[in-house]
Amino acid sequence: MNPSVESLENQYFLLRTSLSTLMAQGATPDQINQLRAAIAKSRDNYWLATRRLMHDDDPEVKSLVSQMNTVQLSLDATIQHLGDVAKIINAITKAVDIGSQLAAKAVAL
Repeated sequence: MNPSVESLENQYFLLRTSLSTLMAQGATPDQINQLRAAIAKSRDNYWLATRRLMHDDDPEVKSLVSQMNTVQLSLDATIQHLGDVAKIINAITKAVDIGSQLAAKAVAL
């Protein structure tokens, strides 16, 4: 699997597994809905990338993959240490936005 698709896959699975954790931390119904929307968008980004060609040699793609990996590490640590749920949701939203930018670089096969 190429780095761009792998970064989108990692994001999607991290977000899926974080749902129950954040629910247990007392996330509000609105926050849960925001998280579910982010998970759905992350899934769509991942699925789009698996069905298209990613040019991992493109400098923009490389930059976005690097951003994704950095955000992923930070997001994982934030979720593990369970701080403020609202801050976690904001971090997730930013991470998914980067994923959307990356998925937009995919071209049809």
